[in-house]
Amino acid sequence: MKQSNRISAALAAAMMLTTTTAMADSNLGAFAVGAAVGAIVNQQVNNNKKKRTTTTQRTYSNNSYQRQQNREVQSALNAFGFPAGTVDGSLGSRSRGAISTYQAYMGYPATGYLEEYQRVNLVSSHQRMQAGGGNAYPQVVASEGTRGLLKAFADPNYANRYGGAQTGNSVTASGQVQTFNQNETYAAAAQPAPLAPLSLSGAQSSASMVSHCKIVNSQTQANGVILASNVTNPDQALGEQFCEARADAIRQSDALRASVDQSDAQLRAGCSQIADAMAPAIAQISGAGAASVAVTAQQTANTLFNGDMATATGYGQICLGLGYREDDAKMALGAATVMLAAGRAPYSEFVGHHVRWGFGTDAPRGGSTGWYETALTAMENGAEPAVLPGQTKSRNAIIRASLISSGVAAPVKAFSASGGGLPTLNLGDN
Repeated sequence: MKQSNRISAALAAAMMLTTTTAMADSNLGAFAVGAAVGAIVNQQVNNNKKKRTTTTQRTYSNNSYQRQQNREVQSALNAFGFPAGTVDGSLGSRSRGAISTYQAYMGYPATGYLEEYQRVNLVSSHQRMQAGGGNAYPQVVASEGTRGLLKAFADPNYANRYGGAQTGNSVTASGQVQTFNQNETYAAAAQPAPLAPLSLSGAQSSASMVSHCKIVNSQTQANGVILASNVTNPDQALGEQFCEARADAIRQSDALRASVDQSDAQLRAGCSQIADAMAPAIAQISGAGAASVAVTAQQTANTLFNGDMATATGYGQICLGLGYREDDAKMALGAATVMLAAGRAPYSEFVGHHVRWGFGTDAPRGGSTGWYETALTAMENGAEPAVLPGQTKSRNAIIRASLISSGVAAPVKAFSASGGGLPTLNLGDN
């Protein structure tokens, strides 16, 4: 606007000059006007060039800082077992997928884009691990890998699920080896004030599994992890087990998706097809036990997968995690019934969680007990766990203690199932 005013003033001045002096040579008058305007325009062009140069330099500086932050994020993701690929400062699809897996593991919404507090937690935890802080949690690392340190650093009581005190060795700046005890190391750490128990049943529940796990995670951060020996809030205890199982299902799904010869779009379409096809089996959840649901699911699966139960299992594992990643309860529940059709009874735990909080089903809440018991009984009889095999004993103890604390009967339901079709999945060595 200022420049426009300057040009207008120059034109007016030049015209006045021409009139006052009564120039005979009109060409000279035109030259005077053009020179005046041209001088101002040239000055503005030079000013714009300077501004563009300054802006370009500032943008480059910001980009450089952002790329450095991105490299820190990628390094931390790789270190904690969320493969982000090459540390190049560019957050592509692989890095976004790793971020989503990290978010799901921590109970955050799996968006693939970090909130600032999520980034700070990730990077600062990595720095703490590099400084040797992980040495205090050898059993956590042995059971969950380095990613377990993210939860152990956030909650000093987290390691208690693996048998109490965690001990390890660290090297001081002078080169001396120190043996330390995790409980002693963090005994003096400031503890958050405990909150009143939060019931997640009834009106407290949410149709969003992501939102549900955010609530559960916030309670865990405030009050610590619930163990089998101190279940006073069975909803919170079972919520923690669901959210951990959900995160591990996402991890398994991501690993399988990276190994198959189908695009994500093709897999999503296949998973949606499975959810629709399993609707009759899902409808039976309201009033039938695991065995009846498995029979119906198996009849559908035989047609859907042309009798290929290996492909059915592959799709089941992929679609379960994909449903949780995309907060699609129907997709996740359909995938769980596929696993039942394949004879994988421990996946009844997922059905129990869905029933308890109404994720993808309107089955009565009390019906969740039989599904939990089916999963527990199967694992007690030697069946392969659906998730977190290193934590099977402690997880099962927590689930059973939660059922007892709820004051519900825990009948054991028998389970038996052998284990337009979808394309066969080439799972390689997986």
